[in-house]
Amino acid sequence: MAESWRHGAVFDAVAESYDAHRSGYPHEIIRAAVELAGLAPGSRVVEVGAGTGKLTEELVASGLRVDAVEPGSNMVEVARRRTADSDLVRFHLDRFEDVSLAPGEFDAVFSGSAFHWVDPSVGWAKAAALLRPGGTVALVQPIGVRDEADGKAVEELGEVFARLAPAIARERPALRDLATIRAGVEARRENVSEVWAWLAHPSVAVAEVAKLFGPATLTAIPRVTQQTAEQLWAMFETTAIYHRLTPEVRVALRAEDERIIRRAGGTLRSTQLVVLVTASTPS
Repeated sequence: MAESWRHGAVFDAVAESYDAHRSGYPHEIIRAAVELAGLAPGSRVVEVGAGTGKLTEELVASGLRVDAVEPGSNMVEVARRRTADSDLVRFHLDRFEDVSLAPGEFDAVFSGSAFHWVDPSVGWAKAAALLRPGGTVALVQPIGVRDEADGKAVEELGEVFARLAPAIARERPALRDLATIRAGVEARRENVSEVWAWLAHPSVAVAEVAKLFGPATLTAIPRVTQQTAEQLWAMFETTAIYHRLTPEVRVALRAEDERIIRRAGGTLRSTQLVVLVTASTPS
């Protein structure tokens, strides 16, 4: 299994495109995180991997005081624009593994589609150390989900990717329905890292994390998207997986994607779950 967190340095070079083509986070999921963590305006939180600020702006809108950690200078520049240089945010141009923040001073540690880019042998323990007793880690990310209404095109795209990039395809969880996802979370809920590994990132599980946090809670909101082949590819170019492919595979994959989506009527319907996983340190 590849250590996926080693591939997270590619985003800064495509910061503007990343901001243009990546989806943000539903207000409902952030409101759920704030409520589950018992936060209020003025609560201090850390954001791991702020990116272009799509989660940051939601945290600011909730009145939270945010220490946003992001190693990419171009990403931070976009995030500053997005948050209008709010005085509720302090950006740290650094890796989460290396940033210096006061232990035990924060009410929550958030991360939107980024915690898997942190070395798991460091990240979980550091998040726990930054939290006050009873503080909460809150991880948010969209994941693919199997939905019969999506038709066969989604499966065909997955089959093509598995044929053209088999090693990378083996790192990605297969599409599952909501019932299967919930059952898997429930079976692993005593270790939040195993829950996060089950949902999307198999390499992030660390056995010792069960001692750092209490049981994990899953909150999920479905989201349906309709994308043309051009829109799908523009988003795909902002992913780390794209940058791991050879130029030859990229060309072949794009041609196949265009063929499949054209045959499906010109747009791809796909279903995601925007998942929130929370767990708290002992009080």
